[in-house]
Formats: sequence, structure tokens, C-alpha cells
Amino acid sequence: MEFSEYQLQLRELERERGWDRVLPSHTFLHMSEELGEIGRVLQCLEGYRGTDRSRKALCAELAGELADLMAFVFKLASQHDIDVDGAMRAQLAKFVARYRDIEQGRREMARYTAYQEQYLSWVKGERDLQDVQEIGDG
Repeated sequence: MEFSEYQLQLRELERERGWDRVLPSHTFLHMSEELGEIGRVLQCLEGYRGTDRSRKALCAELAGELADLMAFVFKLASQHDIDVDGAMRAQLAKFVARYRDIEQGRREMARYTAYQEQYLSWVKGERDLQDVQEIGDG
């Protein structure tokens, strides 16, 4: 299904129920709520929050929460007559232009990984937080 097709179906569903008159700022609040739910599932997946659910069950829940978030993203786009297909094509072109240098991207990822390793040593109590170098400090 194309983004625009989903956007049209969602717009019609909401129009039929009268939900098309919800203020955009309230749509954004719903998006924020979904982000919180996504964060909660991610914390379970990463082990920060204890859970008795399997990884498969958590991933299924994550898929549902991501879909809920996307529904509100599409709704917000519709509320402002934004063509999501066009916006996503433009975003991808911008991303490709901005990150043309694949090796630079790999260097940035290596720097990020090194920082995460330093940060983990603080979490484990192996160093003080002030000894963790900022990304880019070398």
C-alpha cells in the first residue's frame, strides 16, 4: 500500500466518525502518547524494564505502537494537506545528498560506538561519569 492510499483511507475513516475535526495540536498530543508507549516497549526489549513477555511478543507490541504513531503522523499530514508520498521522497533525496560519503558514515558510527563503550564502563562502575569523553572529544 502506498502512503497516499493509506492516507486517503484514514482520512475517510476519520471523516465518517467526525474525528477529522480534532485540532492538530491534539493530534500531536496523541502522537506524544504513542511515543511514550513505544519508549516503554523499547525499555522492555533492552532489559531496562523487567517483563515476562517474550521478545517476539514485545516486537509485536512495538509494531502495533509504531503503527499507531504512524496513523497520527498521517492524520497530522492530512490536517495540513501534506502529500506524504512526496514528503517521503523529498526526505530520502535529502538524506542521500547529506550522507553521500559512506565511509564518513562508518567513521561516525565508529565514534558513536566508542562513546557507548565509554558510557557503558560508567554504567558498570568502572569509571566516573566526568571521565566519559563527549563524542568528538577524541
